[in-house]
Amino acid sequence: MEFFSVPADEDRLLLYRPLRRLAFVGNEAMARLARQLLDEDAPALDAGSQTPPRVRRFLDEIGFLEPDPAPPAEPSLDATYRPATATLLLTNRCNLRCVYCYADGGAGPAEEMPFELARAAIDYVHQNAVEEGRSRFEVTFHGGGEPVMAWRTLQAAAAYARGRDMDCHLSMVSNGVWTADQQAWILDNLDSLTISCDGAPGTQDRQRPRPSGAGSAAAVLETIHALDERAFPYGVRLTALVPSTDLALGREQLPHDVEFLCRETGCQSMQAEPAFNTTRGTYRPPGPEQAEWFASAFMAAFDVASRYGRRLTFSGARPFLLSSTFCTAPYNALQVTPAGRVVTCYEVSSPQHPLSGPFTVGEVRDGQVVLNDGRRRAFLARLAARREGCRDCFCRWHCAGDCHAKVDWADVGAQPWDTSARCQMNRAITAQMLMWYVSQAEDGVWRGATSLRRESRARP
Repeated sequence: MEFFSVPADEDRLLLYRPLRRLAFVGNEAMARLARQLLDEDAPALDAGSQTPPRVRRFLDEIGFLEPDPAPPAEPSLDATYRPATATLLLTNRCNLRCVYCYADGGAGPAEEMPFELARAAIDYVHQNAVEEGRSRFEVTFHGGGEPVMAWRTLQAAAAYARGRDMDCHLSMVSNGVWTADQQAWILDNLDSLTISCDGAPGTQDRQRPRPSGAGSAAAVLETIHALDERAFPYGVRLTALVPSTDLALGREQLPHDVEFLCRETGCQSMQAEPAFNTTRGTYRPPGPEQAEWFASAFMAAFDVASRYGRRLTFSGARPFLLSSTFCTAPYNALQVTPAGRVVTCYEVSSPQHPLSGPFTVGEVRDGQVVLNDGRRRAFLARLAARREGCRDCFCRWHCAGDCHAKVDWADVGAQPWDTSARCQMNRAITAQMLMWYVSQAEDGVWRGATSLRRESRARP
């Protein structure tokens, strides 16, 4: 049975049964008692010691001593690949020049997905959905650039998907800088959106400028307000750019940006992710101080969002989720670049990306999706090997090995949580989120719920 005692502060521990969805705070003595009762191979209790009846009763009442349910199933390398979701990376062109852009969007020779390529990808996932007996298929417009910059392909692909003999959910990940005509069409034709917005105008304009250097905040807020007026389903994705020099000076920026969005918009769901690179088109992992900075800033922002009754998440810390995979894309989605390469992550949109080799598992050619099954299986095997290194980590069923585009791909055999500052960051945030959940539970026991008592503040 899986049991972890995670340091919470100087003299308290978080006692955690991840598969049982149970957590509470105790001391070393309680941790020893719990482990002894759970594990027949644990060291024996001191001579003459007994489990106090009230402690045993407490553990029994909350179900802490019951066996683990079956863990999430590990994906089979032999499973048939029949994705019913297509993620179309329409173009590398972009109307912004975000200072941390992983894809260096808007730079280099322009690429745009031809409609014929988009049609082939849509046909592929539609047919899979039919053969699998699904009720719908999905198409997401994404990019190593801004999808609306490939406007004709976007419109044509959306119309084509809608014309299939099955319901299609159409979504888009966008920076929200649109013309009035584009906004009207998007609201009338898509089903959901993720808007990239980094928060308050000062942060947004500094981190996500236009090619001219002008700000983008006013345009994005106008878009978000239009979505609110229409009650259109959307979420916001924020990037916290870690200061390159004075970490203490920037510690309050993310909470400030989250509070701005809570106060000025109706957005109910936000996702915050850190960026540690100082050059566009690159990725840099955090150092220990930067990891600690983001962990502290995220938890402060998490508390702000909770006070407003909003949801704030970070992909590397998901105690509300039990999963054997960090991301379902390599298993259940067809992700296609503008040039027709089939990739396992939307971040690897360019053949110049250092991970392009192992992350490219096929192509769309002559109207057909052609997969390299050997490459795809080799990729999935490396993901499984990395997850094996997480076996003794309390985050194992939450981050499930972490984002495969952000880990050390060359060293999948190492225990990541022992060596990686990013894993230490994920662990710190997960532990602090669990402590927050425990603090909100009326009896001090978290039972997997995330809809807790909160002060809800509607937008003025």
